[in-house]
Amino acid sequence: MKKISVALFILFLLFKNGFTQNIYPVIPLPQQVIGTKGHFKLNKQVVVQDFTKSQAVKLALQPLKDKITQITGNRLQKQQLAAGAKTIQIRLSPKIDNIEGYQLHITPTHISIKAKTAAGVFYAVQTLLQLISTPSNYTAKIPCTTIIDAPRFEYRGIMLDVARHFMPLNFLKKYIDELARLKINKFHWHLSDGQAVRFESKKYPLLHYAKSVQWPTNEGFYTQAEMKALVKYAQERFVTIIPEIDVPSHSQALLTAYPAYGCLDSLGKSFSGQGEICPNENSIAFVKNLLDELIQIFPSKYIHIGGDEANKANWKNCPVCKSRMKELNLNTVEELQSSFVSSLAQHLHSKGRKMIGWDEIMEGGLSSNATVMAWRSSENGAKAAQLKHEVIMSPTSHCYLDYYQSENPNEPVAFNGYINLAKIYSFEPIPAELNAAEKKYILGTQANLWTEEVPTQSHAEYMTFPRALALAEVAWSNPENKNYADFLARVPYYLTSLTAKKINYAKHFYEININVKPDGNQSFVASLFSANNNAPLFYTLDGSTPNQQSNRYQDPIHIRQSTIIKVASVMKNEIVDETVKTISINQATGISIALNTPPNRYYNKGGAQALTNGIIGNIKRFSDNEWLAWNGSDFEGSLTFPNSDTIQTVTLRFFHQPKSWIWMPKKAEIWISADGLTFTLLKAQELQIPDGDGVKEVSITLAPTQTKFLKIKVQTFGSIPNNFAGAGQESWLFVDEISVK
Repeated sequence: MKKISVALFILFLLFKNGFTQNIYPVIPLPQQVIGTKGHFKLNKQVVVQDFTKSQAVKLALQPLKDKITQITGNRLQKQQLAAGAKTIQIRLSPKIDNIEGYQLHITPTHISIKAKTAAGVFYAVQTLLQLISTPSNYTAKIPCTTIIDAPRFEYRGIMLDVARHFMPLNFLKKYIDELARLKINKFHWHLSDGQAVRFESKKYPLLHYAKSVQWPTNEGFYTQAEMKALVKYAQERFVTIIPEIDVPSHSQALLTAYPAYGCLDSLGKSFSGQGEICPNENSIAFVKNLLDELIQIFPSKYIHIGGDEANKANWKNCPVCKSRMKELNLNTVEELQSSFVSSLAQHLHSKGRKMIGWDEIMEGGLSSNATVMAWRSSENGAKAAQLKHEVIMSPTSHCYLDYYQSENPNEPVAFNGYINLAKIYSFEPIPAELNAAEKKYILGTQANLWTEEVPTQSHAEYMTFPRALALAEVAWSNPENKNYADFLARVPYYLTSLTAKKINYAKHFYEININVKPDGNQSFVASLFSANNNAPLFYTLDGSTPNQQSNRYQDPIHIRQSTIIKVASVMKNEIVDETVKTISINQATGISIALNTPPNRYYNKGGAQALTNGIIGNIKRFSDNEWLAWNGSDFEGSLTFPNSDTIQTVTLRFFHQPKSWIWMPKKAEIWISADGLTFTLLKAQELQIPDGDGVKEVSITLAPTQTKFLKIKVQTFGSIPNNFAGAGQESWLFVDEISVK
């Protein structure tokens, strides 16, 4: 028997190096595996011996007993220990340090599970279930091994937004089942937003029937009895449900039902399109009453109050807010929100609970009892930890399941960004800048599925799996054991069970990359890569969908004209993924461009040259290397041609998606110059707000004109109007490739 690191051990097994024929495709990766030869045969002679006399352990063992019954037909009732019987023995041991830790020892005749608590027994069972082979003749095999395991983080979560799109209770049970299998122990239930309030309030019965202006339908709500039933269901699977009521912002539906809790102007009239409740004493009492109702339903240590994306524009003009700021000696509306949030934190603390809020609760001062859920950046999480506050890391950079997960042009519409399986797996929840004492404040990590673009249960599954597998391993496994190639080798085993359960998972775990680089005078070379190096790649250069009769990729592809390159990967003679890249060669391609107004640092991946590199940005999402963005400033860029050139058309590409605060600009201007110092306005074109979302091309036709210097000015849309997401905030301007002909 030989002990080695888990990642290397599994790699050795998968490459059949002769050490043993056993494989251990467990997700999340255990902390330690000791591999041995042989198998435990699971058949009718197996006896389960529970020495704990614990009702909680009995619940933890139920999935294993169900599996044994399914395989062998043995219902495990009043078992007798016959001669030669094989045993599965369960004991609780105070010697195990971690309350969720366990030890699993498998020999050809005996399986032993030891854990500190019932939760550890449950996780040992989940590991054991993943090791059971496909049954045959009422028998299955389990590879012999010893596994010593415990989670890295105590908080391992996934959030599901049911406010934007209602998800029925039976689906939520199915969803929680899968989280539990992955040892994810927190289900963050986002129950209210601008669109709807999904929980039944006995004290405020109009809430759960309300329809907001921005979302004029209400598909349903959960009764208090249903919520209590789901809490019990989750507890039996060692999952804690953390409810969220999102205040003070995202309150359009709430204010539709109870407008008295909104702000009033100096004439006593409600502000148009307001999305925040007024932070006065009456509103605070109202929210406290709602929290008290949640406390009666949810026994969780934590209650989430939202606290994100409040623009507070109405607060600045509300006489009541102004008076309250004066009374409390507050200087800013950020401090006013902090006061509001602190009142809720103190109230929850008085009830024996702790408050979680999105990281905006740090603005204006952080309540002493608050736990921060860092979503805007890992840096915000680091700041909270340095302030000695508990932190749950959930940044948009790695943990947003509503983002696109593939470059496949056939992907369903997603919210905006791009987070594939590899991106989530690469996440390190503990920021490098924290010292040892500060690191202890990082409770764990969470992935979030917002459902603006996820209307169905099947779609929610598609956006969650298999990315939840990567999140589970980030949250459970030690980083020194993690290896992405090893993880990918284990994923197919897990997906077999998802297929059996008819769970609609995405098949994008072998990512295709198209790397396009300039190669001389307005020509390019494209190299193709796949995360699965053994999968053959096929491509076309005419925009048609590749198949196995298309060109098979072997060497870099040289491109000398405008081209649509599509690439597909093949596994088991089936196309499993596809991606596309569009190359546009024109007079601006490869020309140097100087930006007089710098783009936002978060949307400047490709730098200024992304605007003239000939590569067209993604048509569905704006977070790739090609899109650049400005917020609160106009766009101004200057191109310098090698020689004086004749131009007739300038084409600009913009992204328009108001739900993401991205708006079509108001105006575009074309300026020319002979010396690069004095510019003359050639043409100004007013731009119209388009009907739909997505990429909008604007072609500006000019009289044939010779110029060496070309300047483009674009006026941003400005402040976002009422009744739109981000009302009152500065809109974003997104710009892609500039084409000149």
